[in-house]
Amino acid sequence: MVPRRACALAFPALLASACGREPVAAPAIRFLHTFGAEETELFNAAMAERGIAVDSSQVPFARGQQVIGEILRAGTSCPDLIRIDATWLLALAAADLLLPVPEALAVLDWTPEARALAAHSERALLAVPQAVDGLVVIRDRSRPAPASPAIGDLVVAARAARTPTSQYPLGVRVDGYWFVPWLRAEGGELAVAGIAGDGAAHALAGFAALFGDVAPPPPPAGSEAPDELRRWQARELAYWITGPWQIGGLAERERLAVTALAHAPRGGQLLVVPRCAKRPDEGWRLARELTEVTVAARFAEGFATVPTRRGGLDAAPPLVRDVYRALQSAEPLPRDPRTPLLFDDLNPALAAAVVRDATVDEATEGVRRGWQRLTRSQPR
Repeated sequence: MVPRRACALAFPALLASACGREPVAAPAIRFLHTFGAEETELFNAAMAERGIAVDSSQVPFARGQQVIGEILRAGTSCPDLIRIDATWLLALAAADLLLPVPEALAVLDWTPEARALAAHSERALLAVPQAVDGLVVIRDRSRPAPASPAIGDLVVAARAARTPTSQYPLGVRVDGYWFVPWLRAEGGELAVAGIAGDGAAHALAGFAALFGDVAPPPPPAGSEAPDELRRWQARELAYWITGPWQIGGLAERERLAVTALAHAPRGGQLLVVPRCAKRPDEGWRLARELTEVTVAARFAEGFATVPTRRGGLDAAPPLVRDVYRALQSAEPLPRDPRTPLLFDDLNPALAAAVVRDATVDEATEGVRRGWQRLTRSQPR
């Protein structure tokens, strides 16, 4: 029998049963994330199998940066770990809202592309990289590969693939992220100074001309993903510019071939622990579990997620390794806190030019004015 005084002084977790009480379970790790519904199911299952209690909440990707910034600045209801897009990292870090990554995590076998997404310096990391993504070209293996990764050769290949049942064989989205390869091919960049010359207008003219020619007219806003998937499954698309987030939903993956796209953007998803976290050590523990080789391999198998560690990449399916190789020549977006905000002006301008609600020159000039206002209101 354990004396009452011993019950009062002993470690509760060790002696709870001896003192006649049930052990108190450790509180769940609070995790705020941008996973989709099916990814969330896999994550929950994987953590349950590993005996890790997680209280997870989803934030819509479209509002993620704003919502997360508000939560961390308030500092009253902070999660222990957050999954963010790589373009949101610098703004959060500049506001001193994040904790540095522990050395034990920083020295793991991260791929160069993953480390570059999360790096503050050659060794120090601002975040733990969870996934690498970006734009690649996929096609059925029965289709010939474009002559080169250049967008001009891709368009030529798409025109050659046109048939009576496939009038629009190129899949591309009216979105600033998809516009980046065209902008870069004309010497521009997703930056205020990167659209100052004539190259931006030339890029927009070439991009807008695709729709109704080799690319289908754009569907209603918000329906792009299911429309692309339907066209692919109906074999209307011969060449599809997309990323791992769409490839994961495709059947018959063995018939897919992946090639690089010149000047494609490369990005990814990161795991960060906020300074206001009540249990930061548990946040880093969950980050390590999420990037552990077997967990990363499950995400790669289920959703074509590109792992960020060498071990996870070695265990990934061949298609995912093909995507990784294609992304090695892709180029990250400018590392600037304002980068994700640039799409607010760019996306509607692209849509206006594509449907001819504005001329190419009007749309380009509108983007320039918007980005200049952003520069003045959001200094670097």
